[in-house]
Amino acid sequence: MASEHGPARAAPRVLHVCDSIVGGTGSYLAELLPPQAERYGPGQLMLLIPRQHRDDVEPRLRDSGIAFAYFNRPNRLAGMAILLFAYLACLRRFRPDIVHAHSFGAGVCTRLLPIFGRPRIAFCPHGWAFNMQVKPLVRRCIILVERLLALRADRILLISEHERESAEEVGMAAAKLVTIPNAIATDPPPVPAVPWNDSRIKLLFVGRFDRQKGLDLLIDAIRPLGGKYSVRVVGRPVVGGGTDFGAPLDFVDFVGWRDRDGVSAEMKAADAVIVPSRWEGFGLVAIEAMRLGRPVIASDAGGLNDILDHGRYGVSFPAGDVVALREALARLDREWLGRFGEIGRQRFLTEYSADRMVRQVDDVYHELVAH
Repeated sequence: MASEHGPARAAPRVLHVCDSIVGGTGSYLAELLPPQAERYGPGQLMLLIPRQHRDDVEPRLRDSGIAFAYFNRPNRLAGMAILLFAYLACLRRFRPDIVHAHSFGAGVCTRLLPIFGRPRIAFCPHGWAFNMQVKPLVRRCIILVERLLALRADRILLISEHERESAEEVGMAAAKLVTIPNAIATDPPPVPAVPWNDSRIKLLFVGRFDRQKGLDLLIDAIRPLGGKYSVRVVGRPVVGGGTDFGAPLDFVDFVGWRDRDGVSAEMKAADAVIVPSRWEGFGLVAIEAMRLGRPVIASDAGGLNDILDHGRYGVSFPAGDVVALREALARLDREWLGRFGEIGRQRFLTEYSADRMVRQVDDVYHELVAH
């Protein structure tokens, strides 16, 4: 394999392990693995995912030529136990040089047991579990687990500066931490905008219907302003929650889950995209909107604050603050939307290209194999 920095390097065999492919982690893998398959060649990549998520694999990832392995995930806890045995079976069968684990459950299973002659292990939390809004005792337990398991990772890949700062704050070794911001392809899917004929300002929400993503905050904030806005909601319950927001809302339309092409088509029809998360490791929806020149209204949770740079590249409001969100929405006008759409697009082109992400991950792999 040719390198920009020198002679060709031998392609590593990489086993990717993922305990859920729904949402941002699945999008990350769809950006990373197809280019890796092209770089490394046939037979060098395997992806272990829940059998229940087979239909959620994006087409370009499914058709990339990588090998898939599956485990049964009836629920989160039982799924982790089953994942551990499936992972050990993949190690014996595939014999990877590197294991790249994604998210908390996969990170636990791949670092829990000592593997003699083990492959190098890279772990990407995709949002630290201890940054979730949980009880203090639970948070302390998660931090203890992550600090101990960090000793068994060769590198920890962080998708935002916020993630790195969080890791250092809880005592993880800085030498193991590598920040590689999340990214997507420069060119969006070539799909037309969906019909959305409405004279009001059109706001799009994309995400799971659970506490983290803050759909309930958006509904509460915008309810008194409904005459000014048309809100379209793309998503479904995954972790928990639902769509019971009391009386029917004539300014909100729930359209269900969409694949990446479908999300782009919805974004093209919107005037702005809103991301009201309570906590967030990165915030992939924000850069998908910026790629299309759509302005972003987002909380200052975690990686979202990195993307918008404290409100320089979009509207930022304090996470979880319904009143602040309502005040931000009340000030919106179309002149503002046009201005921030353009500067957001430039921000995306400068900072969040997938080519850069793939190259940096590749460099980490080869550093691990070389040492």
